[in-house]
Amino acid sequence: MDLKAEILAHLDIRALYHKELGELKNGRGDQALGLCPFHKDTKASLSLNLKTGLWNCKACSAKGDVFTFIRKKYDTDFKGALDILAQEAGIENARGNGRRRGKKEGKAAPQIVKTYDYCDEDGVLVFQVCRTHPKGFFQRRPDAKGGWVNNLDGVVLVPYRLLEVLKAEMVLIPEGEKDCDTLVEFGLTSTCNPQGAGKWRADYNKHFKDKQVVIIPDNDEPGRKHAQDVARHLHGIAATVKVVELPDLPEKGDISEWLKRGGTKEQLLALIESTSECNSPADQEQPVTGDAKPTQSELLIGLAADAEFFHTPDKTAYVTVPVDDHRETWPVRSKGFRLWLRGRFYKTFKNKAPNAQALQDALGVLESRALFDGPELSVHVRVAHTPEAVFVDLGTPTWEAVKITAQGWHVVANPPVKFRRSKGMAALPLPQRGGSLKELRRFLNVKSERCWRLFVAILIAAFSPGPFPILALQGEQGAAKTTAARLLKLLLDPSTAPLRSVPKEVRDLMIAANNSWCLTFDNLSTLPDWVTDAFCRLSTGGGFGTRELYTDVEECLFESMRPIVLNGITSLVTKQDLADRAVIIDLPQIEDEDRLPEKTFWREFEKARPRILGALFDAVVGCLAKHDQVRLDALPRMADFAIWVTAAEPVLGWPSGSFLEAYTGNRSAVVEQSLEADQVAVAVRLLMAERDSWVGNASVLLEALEALIPESTKRSKVWPKAAHILSNRLKRASTFLRKVGLEVEFSKSGDRKITIRKGSEKSVRSAHSAQGQEESVNPPDASVDASPNLDASATHPDASQKEAPRDKDRKIGEMDAKDASDAKFPTYSISAEDDLLEGEI
Repeated sequence: MDLKAEILAHLDIRALYHKELGELKNGRGDQALGLCPFHKDTKASLSLNLKTGLWNCKACSAKGDVFTFIRKKYDTDFKGALDILAQEAGIENARGNGRRRGKKEGKAAPQIVKTYDYCDEDGVLVFQVCRTHPKGFFQRRPDAKGGWVNNLDGVVLVPYRLLEVLKAEMVLIPEGEKDCDTLVEFGLTSTCNPQGAGKWRADYNKHFKDKQVVIIPDNDEPGRKHAQDVARHLHGIAATVKVVELPDLPEKGDISEWLKRGGTKEQLLALIESTSECNSPADQEQPVTGDAKPTQSELLIGLAADAEFFHTPDKTAYVTVPVDDHRETWPVRSKGFRLWLRGRFYKTFKNKAPNAQALQDALGVLESRALFDGPELSVHVRVAHTPEAVFVDLGTPTWEAVKITAQGWHVVANPPVKFRRSKGMAALPLPQRGGSLKELRRFLNVKSERCWRLFVAILIAAFSPGPFPILALQGEQGAAKTTAARLLKLLLDPSTAPLRSVPKEVRDLMIAANNSWCLTFDNLSTLPDWVTDAFCRLSTGGGFGTRELYTDVEECLFESMRPIVLNGITSLVTKQDLADRAVIIDLPQIEDEDRLPEKTFWREFEKARPRILGALFDAVVGCLAKHDQVRLDALPRMADFAIWVTAAEPVLGWPSGSFLEAYTGNRSAVVEQSLEADQVAVAVRLLMAERDSWVGNASVLLEALEALIPESTKRSKVWPKAAHILSNRLKRASTFLRKVGLEVEFSKSGDRKITIRKGSEKSVRSAHSAQGQEESVNPPDASVDASPNLDASATHPDASQKEAPRDKDRKIGEMDAKDASDAKFPTYSISAEDDLLEGEI
């Protein structure tokens, strides 16, 4: 019997294939299926006969018997295959004059199945690494006689494939020569050190200067420690050093096995790209414990390597991520960043999604990176100010912004400031040059020149650093109040829900302010005291704190300063602190025949909106250019607002001082309206009508005032029922009483005297008289389309203005006079809580 037949007679073919291929899938009879080792097989394409040893691969068409299998797998010749299989069969193969066959009594000498040449920088062979069967390695050097010496005495060791390393920019370092050759087959430059894991020498470092080094460890403890050791050696020498953990790798697996199981060059390069650098030796010295297989959370963290992490002053973690050709900013815990991270994982790992716990764990690590390693930066909504410019987020899918400076404005990609997007934010149109704000006037139901200037001032002020006046739009039903508010919102801060109702608590209001730039509240009837106070804080800047959810002691803080727009039929601005920050515009009624369908109106406005927006930015350019040069004789309340808009007068073509005149007149009307709505202020004015001064305590003053007012007023809930409540109400009204010539002083001594005296009365007009004088002194600009101003049901832009009949003017005058008379002693109740709050002061 020849040796081949004897081997087949004694060989356990089933055990051999299990040993060489791992787990097999059972088929019919002696048939089995396994992963083909001769190509990147993922579908068990190799068909085996475990009785005869014959095999064939349905994918790569390789086939043969057990001898062919061993020759191909171990890259050896037929004699080498005989030696390997003889050992597996327990047969000792003696060569020479004869052969002695029989059962193996001892361990046979290992057979060389593969050699790896190590050459120096000149390409001269220095030594070989030999792989044997059973698996083992030894090194040998040429003896200059055509033979080999099985040691490396006197040899200068070099890395594997050194000539290729010296020419490459990026070098991959796995653990062994077989892995290097596999990576080379994929078109990558790869090297390793001789003698195995833990044998890296400092002599090798010089060959990697300024190169991008990627270390790919085997999936076992020695492999990971070896990777850390190599990384420590090359830190500060190589340009970058990364240690890449391969996903879905079995215990003791390597890069060759990962590629054989279906990994691709593209996936490997994506892993390398998403892996963060080893930044310091201290980082690399940390021990790696636990399962060698990288977890999904670790992979997710690696995928965020090119993201920019930072935190805000209130310690909220943020991240700026690359998306196509632009960058987006999201809170680390936001849905937007979660989707970005999941999308990267899905695309990188062949349509796989991370599990929820892995994503949560990764977000925890990335949040810590932002909080403890990232810089502190501010994040803005819609508008951001720097010392040199104003940036306006257009809200476009590509995250463009408008940069406005004293020299002009232009659209920029990837602005230098950080913007965030809220869920309801909508996009502004791309602004166009050459427009005029006069195009806006035909869409507004604003007749007087002073009211028009105030409306424009509100728009311009929305791009200032603040504080911001509160715009209150008043008028009958059908006066286009809602449309005016919607137009303003569309020009400043478009939203999917542009108009809101008053929130139920301060927390909801502050959350809305945190996610919007301009707040618009529609169709209001009354404002509770807490809403008035909250609006005042938002106007001039303020914060709100509440207990953070699911905690006992942690506080959640909100701080914002925002433009606010209110509209309603009745007078909304009655409290003095709100009135002191307000601009009130009364809108007249629009005749039915002058109205226009919604579709027509909004179609016309959308055509004009890009030009109007460009003109608005032109005005802001003027503000930035002249802001520091404005000098006012006297600074009114909301002085920053007055200076900002005054600086834009040259660009707007307004006469110098015309805005301040309109604003001063409006403030006088606001003062009068607020005083008329305050029963205490009305009663005090009646008390002082026929005298120059009054002195007494709060109790005496309450009796004196009640003697002058109707019984219905005394019984109303808003009339103070106690002296200390009257004193508090009088303190609130004293600022506006001073503006109409009544000085109120409170004694600081023990007698608690109150002194009321007439001072120098300032020019104050009622809302009706002020508006009438505006129209007579300052008629509408002749250059502006004189058509009635439009709302969603307003007139067509080309319609002609119709004069109101004289008898209609007379009736309106009579109604105004009656309204003024009724306003002296209003008997309505503001809220049941009013007396309770004042009683607690």
